[in-house]
Amino acid sequence: MTNLEIIFVILLLLSSIPLFFIQRGFTKFNAAILLADYVFLLATVIAIGANWRMIPAYIVILLLTLQVLIKFGSTNVSKHWGAKLAKGAGLVVAAVAMIAVPTLFPLFSLPKPTGEYAVGTQAFHLVDPTRKELVVPNSRVNRELMVQVYYPAEKGTGTPAPYHENIDAFTKQFSATQEFPYIATTHLGLIKTHSYTNAVPLQTSAKFPLLLFAHGMSLYSQQNTFQLEELASHGYVIVAINFTGNAAITVFPDGDQVDFTPIENTITFLNNLILLWEQDASFVLDEVIRADFDDKFKPIAKLIDYDHIGMLGHSFGGATSAQMLVKDDRIKAAIDMDGGLYGAPMPKDGPGKPFMLMNAEASIRFMKEAYGQEPGNRDELFVESYLRNKTIEKTGVYTAVIPKTNHGSFTDLAAVSPLINEAGADVDAIYRLINDMALGFFDKNLKGINMNKMDEIQKNNPEIHLTRF
Repeated sequence: MTNLEIIFVILLLLSSIPLFFIQRGFTKFNAAILLADYVFLLATVIAIGANWRMIPAYIVILLLTLQVLIKFGSTNVSKHWGAKLAKGAGLVVAAVAMIAVPTLFPLFSLPKPTGEYAVGTQAFHLVDPTRKELVVPNSRVNRELMVQVYYPAEKGTGTPAPYHENIDAFTKQFSATQEFPYIATTHLGLIKTHSYTNAVPLQTSAKFPLLLFAHGMSLYSQQNTFQLEELASHGYVIVAINFTGNAAITVFPDGDQVDFTPIENTITFLNNLILLWEQDASFVLDEVIRADFDDKFKPIAKLIDYDHIGMLGHSFGGATSAQMLVKDDRIKAAIDMDGGLYGAPMPKDGPGKPFMLMNAEASIRFMKEAYGQEPGNRDELFVESYLRNKTIEKTGVYTAVIPKTNHGSFTDLAAVSPLINEAGADVDAIYRLINDMALGFFDKNLKGINMNKMDEIQKNNPEIHLTRF
């Protein structure tokens, strides 16, 4: 709950005592109490926005209004013990609901970037004329992608960026793909970011490394806003790819919407599908290097150091990052965040370039449990992930297991509700750790700075089992 919401709820609870238990009707005292309630209601709506999380509070203020206006004369409330008991029980239920709902579904705030640069962001539309669209038949003729770009920007320029440009369509489809009740996602439109749409790219002769970001299956390019804004604030240009048909939703400039296309969760299917994601990533990198697909991108392109390119991703996007590291000479370093290493087997001696595999504690537990079970009675995807993780333990590779995390802990989703997190998880602390690790890794391997940062992280956080082979 935000501070304003907490004050509003406390005021409603205090207001309920005199109006429900002492005296109802239109008196100066009751009118003053009700006026104060509405002042704070208006303040929360203006500052935060009306949203479903506060429905219990809205119901209570409606009941308080009826208590004042139902009779204009001063009227004593019932003194019968049964009525008071019922009202008391109702007030307890209302208090629990008013506190529990916004607590379980907080209006979360993304961590403020710690770097020296303001963060700009822009969306771009890319069309590959050499490939036909196969994931979404009869929707688009050629393979088309949307990318969200984050970059160091001039302070005081641009407008505050929404969490998602097409928030209504996004929340509907996101709730469907993640199996959340739709109402539980509608408040995501109130989330404030720390980036600025169409901000002027930093006016400097300095060059910054380029990072490609790949989201998880059925998720979306902005799913790691907490991380992408942090990296950009420290001097990185990030191109986050939205994989059409495999993202929760893709909305093109002409308004055409492509929703997630169900997939087969089999090793064979995923090994084949990752080839498409590799093609998409290579195509996007080609376009970014050419920098002629949109005039608005050209000032951003001037910031990029094309000799220092990395990639990171979550889940299937993490697996794609690993494959790109091995197959594309332009990618110099990569991070896989809790992604099974699908696709072609890793080379015998490992990727041969800097690579880090972060895993959730819950994911490692599932992998080990599946591996220990009899074939035919186990999750073969977890078994395959367990076996492939072992193949990556080669010279120069970092691996880490982050305590009290699950698959969603590496994304903004961890902040949506504590109901989907591991017991005792400190989301803010986990975000800081993930950001420190990613920044330390890329600073070392793409910028050649903070060379001892990874060692410091390992020393200060022995529980993450950060290992460099």
